[in-house]
Amino acid sequence: MQNQQQADFWTSPAGRAWIEHEAVLDATMEGILRALLDAAALTGAKAVLDVGCGTGASTVAAARLVPSGRVLGLDIAAPMLERARARAEGLANVSFRLCDAQVERLPAGFDVLISRFGMSFFGDSIAAFRNLASALRDGGRMVFVSWDRLDRNPWLALPELAARQHLGAPPDPPSPGPGPLAFADPAFVLDLMKQAGLSDGRVDTRQIDLTPPGGPSGAASLATRVGPAARLLRICNASPRDRVAIAGQIETAFAAFAQGAGVRIPSSIHVFSCRAGRQA
Repeated sequence: MQNQQQADFWTSPAGRAWIEHEAVLDATMEGILRALLDAAALTGAKAVLDVGCGTGASTVAAARLVPSGRVLGLDIAAPMLERARARAEGLANVSFRLCDAQVERLPAGFDVLISRFGMSFFGDSIAAFRNLASALRDGGRMVFVSWDRLDRNPWLALPELAARQHLGAPPDPPSPGPGPLAFADPAFVLDLMKQAGLSDGRVDTRQIDLTPPGGPSGAASLATRVGPAARLLRICNASPRDRVAIAGQIETAFAAFAQGAGVRIPSSIHVFSCRAGRQA
């Protein structure tokens, strides 16, 4: 497996936290999933490939938009797919496959590839794009979302800052490797598409509010369980007192985005699209 490190992470306790907090994460990212599906324009009998499908929110949503079509969800983590299969029970047009989509041979003939934050985690993005393109019909589309820069995403930046300040952790050195921010530079991604032989590469940068349940307190609680602050809490072996203090600092920061009893945290994402083979 070329992406064994990713497989190890998403099957570890840190990765399984995304399953434990699935419902809250889905509510938080509802607007982003809607933007992805709108851009993909899924209808009727289309065949859809969902890359990095995780616990299946995007797969199930896509399947309901193509009642006469089919959706195949791919992920590298067996625990994620176990949960996704349970969520998709009763939907006859959904299937899942455990695989490393960068290298494994995939079935062909799909009309559209979608991915909600799954495309920036490959060790070799060009190889992954080429392999995934082989699963699309000639002219088939790839549509996927990735995070914009850290400084444009307080959902990621503020919890990380709070954790670093409290724990005294130095900033991570710059890295071109796979990760949630690997596709933050649109020009870089569009160039990857060209190198992979994909055509009609485009990007639409969107501002979308995140809506974690439970107001600033609920948002802070989630941020200490998944994401960059949770990673620092884990690798610094933070104490229960540290966790409480950091959660309180994050809650104070997120209070700036409170609206009534809820919270709307601005985010910036890139919606990328391109085509395999000749343009349709």
